[in-house]
Amino acid sequence: MVDDDPVARAMPASFLRKWGYEVVEVADGEQALEILNREYIGLVISDWMMPKVSGIELCRQIRAANSERYTYLILCTSRGEKADLIEGMDAGADDFLVKPISKEEIRVRVRAGERVLELERGLSERNRALNEINAQLEKAYEQIKGDLKSAAWMQMNLLPLPSQQTLNVTSEWRFRPSSYVAGDILNIFPVDDHRVAFYLLDVSGHGVPAAMLSVTLSMFLRPDATHGSPIKRHNPSTGLFEVAPSADVVGSLNRSFQGKDDQYFTIIYGIVDGWSGELTLTQAGHPSPVLIRRGKELIVLGDGGPPVGLWLDSQYDTIRTTFCPGDRLMLYSDGVTECANRGGELFGEERLLAYLSATGAEPLPSMLAGLEREMEQWRGQVDFDDDVSLLALEFTEVTQEQT
Repeated sequence: MVDDDPVARAMPASFLRKWGYEVVEVADGEQALEILNREYIGLVISDWMMPKVSGIELCRQIRAANSERYTYLILCTSRGEKADLIEGMDAGADDFLVKPISKEEIRVRVRAGERVLELERGLSERNRALNEINAQLEKAYEQIKGDLKSAAWMQMNLLPLPSQQTLNVTSEWRFRPSSYVAGDILNIFPVDDHRVAFYLLDVSGHGVPAAMLSVTLSMFLRPDATHGSPIKRHNPSTGLFEVAPSADVVGSLNRSFQGKDDQYFTIIYGIVDGWSGELTLTQAGHPSPVLIRRGKELIVLGDGGPPVGLWLDSQYDTIRTTFCPGDRLMLYSDGVTECANRGGELFGEERLLAYLSATGAEPLPSMLAGLEREMEQWRGQVDFDDDVSLLALEFTEVTQEQT
């Protein structure tokens, strides 16, 4: 209770104490501010006209303090003019009492203030609880983000070295996950003294589940995993491990990865003979690779084939052709052709082939980097909705020592 008239504040204060309230009486707004700066008081009833700090100035200073807890303000005035009420509300008053103050009116006004404060306390508790939950979620998110970055680093380390020469095959690749980790994976590696195997695969779905399967497949297709690997098979008659045909490798993958949480994947798996230039590959639901003859003629190889992991009895064909010196083979995931611009139009195979036709004679790094720029310009941003993977191979001259 703030009033410079001790009689005027004593009567309502006595009513409030009888009703069970703890009441602090002060003679002016300056004393009230000193007390409010030391402790929280939820409800202030103040006279309007007082020396030093008036009631309306008290309201302004309490609101300016911007305390975390709300203080309900009731101004007492002998004036009932509309302009005064507007001025008081503008200063931060919540309610008004007109002097002389009646017992029942002050009881009703204080109860109304109590309801507001109770609501404010409830909201504050909920806000504190939400802040705690948000802090926990932020901590969990940072931990998950850190784990994903570690997983992305591990996945990147499974990829081959860039711009590498494997026997007579030069390779270049690009790997652009749509998030931290990708459902795509690719590799190129020697399988004996004159043959090179390669693959590019794309697991259905996105995010961690797809990435986990892609990493598993990468480990399953490791060239040094001769025991239990589909890449090589044991010949009982010779006691040696022999390179398995591409169709047999994909068929083995199909049998091994049936019913893996409703996931499936597409793949191009191929083998290049560095001595003869024979190229064999198997397509399993993956976009058809493009053979570029000496930077000029484009040949689209394959017409589809069933994905891996959907049907146990799927049969896979072998595509055979000759890989001549200067020829290139371009493998890509469907994130390339299905890259959509702002209008929803897809990049498409036709646009990809036009680009390869125009740049097929450029150095491999320039050709792939240029395709990335084309896609970014098409999309209108550097991020893609789907994983984007590119693997380009170029066959070089066979040396006299190799023949």
